[in-house]
Amino acid sequence: MSGRDRFANSTRPPPRGGPNYNDRGGRPTRSAPPRNGGGPPNRSNNNYGGGDDAPIDPNMPDWWNAKKKAERRQREEERRMSVREDMERSKMGYAPARNNGRSRGNTANNEGRGNARVVAVGGSDNHDTAYSRKVGASSSSGVGARHVSDFDDTKGDDSDKRQAALRKKMFLDGGAGAAAAAGGDERLRKIATAEEELEGRSLMDLVDRGTLMVGCCLILIVVIAVTIPVALISEDEPYVAPPVPDPPSASPTMARQQVYWDIFDRVQRVAGGPDVLSDPNTAQNRALNWIVYEDGMELGPGKDHLHQRFVLMVIYFISGPWTPVEGRLEWGSPVHECEWEGIFCKDVEELEAELEGKISELLESGREDGVKIDVPQRIINRLELRQRLVSGEVPGEFSLLYYLQHLDLENNQLVGALPSPLYKLFNLQTLFLEQNQLTNIDAIGEYRYLEHLSVSKNAFQGPLPESFKQLKYLKTLYLHTNAFTGQVFDILKDFKKLELLDLAFNKFEGTLPAELGEMSNLTSVFLGHNEFKGTIPVEIGRCPNLKEFQIDASHKIGGPIPTEFGRLTNLEFLKLDTCAFNGTLPKELAECQKLYFLDVNSNELGGPIPSEYGRLGNMKTLGLANNDFIGTIPAELSQMATLEKAYFQNTDLQGDMPQEICNLRDRGNQTVLEELVVPCDVECQIPQCCTRCS
Repeated sequence: MSGRDRFANSTRPPPRGGPNYNDRGGRPTRSAPPRNGGGPPNRSNNNYGGGDDAPIDPNMPDWWNAKKKAERRQREEERRMSVREDMERSKMGYAPARNNGRSRGNTANNEGRGNARVVAVGGSDNHDTAYSRKVGASSSSGVGARHVSDFDDTKGDDSDKRQAALRKKMFLDGGAGAAAAAGGDERLRKIATAEEELEGRSLMDLVDRGTLMVGCCLILIVVIAVTIPVALISEDEPYVAPPVPDPPSASPTMARQQVYWDIFDRVQRVAGGPDVLSDPNTAQNRALNWIVYEDGMELGPGKDHLHQRFVLMVIYFISGPWTPVEGRLEWGSPVHECEWEGIFCKDVEELEAELEGKISELLESGREDGVKIDVPQRIINRLELRQRLVSGEVPGEFSLLYYLQHLDLENNQLVGALPSPLYKLFNLQTLFLEQNQLTNIDAIGEYRYLEHLSVSKNAFQGPLPESFKQLKYLKTLYLHTNAFTGQVFDILKDFKKLELLDLAFNKFEGTLPAELGEMSNLTSVFLGHNEFKGTIPVEIGRCPNLKEFQIDASHKIGGPIPTEFGRLTNLEFLKLDTCAFNGTLPKELAECQKLYFLDVNSNELGGPIPSEYGRLGNMKTLGLANNDFIGTIPAELSQMATLEKAYFQNTDLQGDMPQEICNLRDRGNQTVLEELVVPCDVECQIPQCCTRCS
């Protein structure tokens, strides 16, 4: 064990003085050598007390000074020998020696050294090579310090012989050896001096103060450069955590496998039986597996909305996948189905109050064929799947939601006929099937409580189904843009609750019945682009709520325009263009103060333009072109303060355009008359007043 190891394992502090092994690479360091004077030591030679010729004590005899100098040289030589031995042992693999007891007041003899080391000495012929270790106490070492003497206790000549032999062995005698010894001594003095200067100094003392300040400034600049932008960004745009990705679908677990058959038993009666539910090619089987293994809600067989959720997923797998709606919860999201896009629910009690007890009877009896689902507390009453690209035939599974009130499948890719089970939705009030490719609604009358029906823009042909007569509760009916034919009013004439009737762009025939006047709730009637003939019945004036009336592009409709239109004080929109109306414009129309659109273009109307029309203060579009009007354009029309477009071309009007009407073309920030088209026989400045003539 080396001296360093012994002191590392000892509870006692290492002895002071002598060669000191610290953490500086294991090199020996020394305490400052003893000084006789008060000034710093002279490192220019081997002596600390002056030159070689200087007396130690001028007051003493020369022989005494010579003796003291010799003793001092001997002590210095012994110190050098000790260092050489330590270095030699280091080269040979031995641990360095440690000075346990050397003090500043060393004497000439070896007893006060207190060296703890093992010395290998090449002896003379009278002594064998050996190792000897002694432990002792020195007055300068302190109590308990360990000491090991040299190989032998012999003093005098034997000691000198050993020292001489060792110097010879280490090439320290004569010639080159002396020179090498001198160079080695100089290096040792430099090392000792450097270590003495470093001893007791901290890292802060060793580092240049200027360099330290520069480093601290650089660190501070970096911290400020990073902190300020981060703080500014945090103030302008608060940190928003990135969205958490959707968790992957849960893999089948043993627990859910045990639930599988319980759920299977619960839903098989609404899925068409166990065979359908077990067939992996059916939407029912896919819905079952989704409920059991993929649904994030992990419903059990006892949940009250299990049936409702299952039916919705069957519908989805039959006609999906659908176009997603950004920012909305899609079908299949791990939340209650009432939160999915296009689904609206109500509590059973609320629905019961609205329907005055009808829902209870319906829920107790189930569907007409006996199929009954478990009714949840939150019950679906409205489905809106507009523009979701639902494709194929309309799923009959909709009928399993037999308590449904509103179904909107507008603008999708549905084809074929409505399946018969769908007609079991007896509670349905709204059915929108517009803009699909459906071809058959023969059993539409099964929806006996239906109030709003739209089947426009489909592929229906032929007469309107007779079952329509059963829809006595209808309030709005959209049939436009199909190929329906026949006498439509033979079916609709008794629909007293109708508010909106749109039959445009079909091939309906027959006359407009007087029963129109009995539909007192009518607000909008669109009959254009059909094969109707005859006249507009004067009974139309008995529809006080009428706001819009349109029959255009019907060349077999003619006769005079009924003056009874003047009774319709709520009338706002009147479009009678491209028909066969004759006679004159009824002055009574001036009583329709809410009228903002009047179009009688392309008829056979004649006579002067009634000046009373100037009282139509809300008029925006006035179309009188392509008729046989005569006379001049009345200046009273300038009272139409909101007029934007006026068409008088291709008529027999003459004279000058009244300046009051021209002023409507430039009214500052008010509404400007954008289009003013007149016959070329009318004197009018173009484009300052009129936009063009024809």
